[in-house]
Amino acid sequence: MKKWILAMLSVSVLCLLVYFVIGQAENVFADDDKANFHEHDEKYEKHREREEGAAEEGGKLLGWGAVSAALPAGVLLPLRRKVKWITKTFPDAKRFFVSLLKLLTKWHMFIGAAAFALVIAHGILMYFSEGELEIREYLGIIAAAFMGIAAVFGAILAKNKANSSVRSAHVGLLFTAGIFIIFHML
Repeated sequence: MKKWILAMLSVSVLCLLVYFVIGQAENVFADDDKANFHEHDEKYEKHREREEGAAEEGGKLLGWGAVSAALPAGVLLPLRRKVKWITKTFPDAKRFFVSLLKLLTKWHMFIGAAAFALVIAHGILMYFSEGELEIREYLGIIAAAFMGIAAVFGAILAKNKANSSVRSAHVGLLFTAGIFIIFHML
C-alpha cells in the first residue's frame, strides 16, 4: 500500500515539474531590425502577460484543489458524531454510510497531507505569479501555518487516538484555518 502512495506522489510531483518546465519557457527575440523592435516588444509583453495569467490560473486551480481535498478530510468528524441519527433516519443507507466512514478513516491522513501540499503549492505559485504579498496573501499564509500545526497534532493523534485534548487542538486549529481560508477567498 505504501508503494502505491509513493507512486501516486511521484506522478503528482512529475506532473507539476513538467507543468513548471513547459510553463516557464521564455521567448527571446533576436531581431536586429530597429523598425520592428516596438512590434516585437508588444508581442513579447502580450506573451508575458499570457504566461503570468496561466501561472495565476494554475495557482487558483491548486487552491481549489486544496479546498476540494480538505473537505472530505474535514467531514469525517461531523459524520462520526451523526452516525446514530443517520443510520436511524436512513436505515437502507447504513451499509453505504459505514463503508464511507471506513474509507474516510483509512484515507484521512493521506487526504489531509495532500490538501496541505496543495495549499503550499498554491501559495508558492500565486506568489511567483503576483510577486507581492498583501493582506489576502497574509491571511492565506496564516491559514497554511494553522494547517501545518494541526498536521503535527494530527500525527500525534494518530499514535494516541484516545487523547481528547490533542483531538480538540487538531480540530480547533483546522477550524481556525478554515475561517482564515474563507476570508482569504473573499
